[in-house]
Amino acid sequence: MALAALIAAALLTTAPPAHAAPALRLAQADADAPHITGSTPENEANAAALAAGEDPFPPGAPTDDYGLVAWCYGALSRHMELRINAWPEVERIEREIPEPGVPLSEVLASYDQQEKAGQAELDLYARALSLAEVAHAEGTAERGVLVQKGRDAWKGADALDAKALAPSWMSWALPGRCGATARRILGEK
Repeated sequence: MALAALIAAALLTTAPPAHAAPALRLAQADADAPHITGSTPENEANAAALAAGEDPFPPGAPTDDYGLVAWCYGALSRHMELRINAWPEVERIEREIPEPGVPLSEVLASYDQQEKAGQAELDLYARALSLAEVAHAEGTAERGVLVQKGRDAWKGADALDAKALAPSWMSWALPGRCGATARRILGEK
């Protein structure tokens, strides 16, 4: 999986095709260093995060803890839903560009392991959001809006065929600050 994901990531470093949905550039945008110019709340939050040695915020994500975790829930849940759309091409890529020394069955099984880990992350986020709602009277209506904002990171994915979707799907990684923020809400380390 690592070799195919690396190749898929290399494909993303070229300019996206004109027909590509802007939201599908999320993986590429996350890979680029943040360019902090001007004074906006998002730029200030990213500057503070970088100064503290933390990961920057994903493009378009809220910068408060509750909003970020809800956004992460939405982005991850949508990524997991898109597996069925991307899978035929993912499987073809993994078969045609095998990872040296790793049996194909192990490579394909690693996607199942990722899905289990993703479900565990979603459970973590749900617990953190519920705790924050109880502790600070956050509303579930706000949660729905923020989760949808995260899901919108994959806007346009349904219009793509597997061949166009698979490279973005394979190379996407959940921003590191998602889990850390959820654990901070829960009082975990």
